[in-house]
Amino acid sequence: MPRLKLHVVERTDFLKFLDPTADGTGLFVPGTIAAQPGDKVSVEVVFQGGPRVLLSGVVAWRRISGDARTRAGSGVQIEPGEQTKLDYVFGYVRGGLLDAREKRRLPVRLRVAYSGARGRRINFTRDINEEGAFVRAHELLEVGAHTVLLISPPGPYKPIQIKATVMRQQDAPGDRGFGVRFDFDTSTERAKILAFVDKLESDYLEGQLPDDALL
Repeated sequence: MPRLKLHVVERTDFLKFLDPTADGTGLFVPGTIAAQPGDKVSVEVVFQGGPRVLLSGVVAWRRISGDARTRAGSGVQIEPGEQTKLDYVFGYVRGGLLDAREKRRLPVRLRVAYSGARGRRINFTRDINEEGAFVRAHELLEVGAHTVLLISPPGPYKPIQIKATVMRQQDAPGDRGFGVRFDFDTSTERAKILAFVDKLESDYLEGQLPDDALL
């Protein structure tokens, strides 16, 4: 899949690259690429001194050449399953969401092992915060089911184990899975998860997470 790169110097500059014809879910990416309208692409958005985000989308249109008033580039319609990433980016750009800890949903892909109806399952998170996570999975756990998650972060960090209760299911195209609430037996467990997510967010905002945690 071709990868386009969008470099953003000031965080608010991101808003200038929104495609007004795509209801806030399209981006204009300057430059020339071989991809044609209808082709799937990955857009790597890099904020200078900030996070790096990978977004999947489809080329909606191309402008092969530009002039003094317009730039060559492509309009990319971002896929619906990437909405959590977009929400987080908008919060970062506008400087409000990240200060509201209870609302943050860190859009990272972490390996998760747990028990399902057919035995042990390994899938990946779509997002996580200190209260719970959304796990993308084909086999959905029942709402109200109790499970134990073993979450493996990227890099040298140790996996973390936490009890959880399934709170909701989702069966949207390209975004099937279930949301869980973390169940804490002690304040120490809660503090451990909070430190875990804080470290993830710090690495995310500094652009330190590898590609496999951003997909």
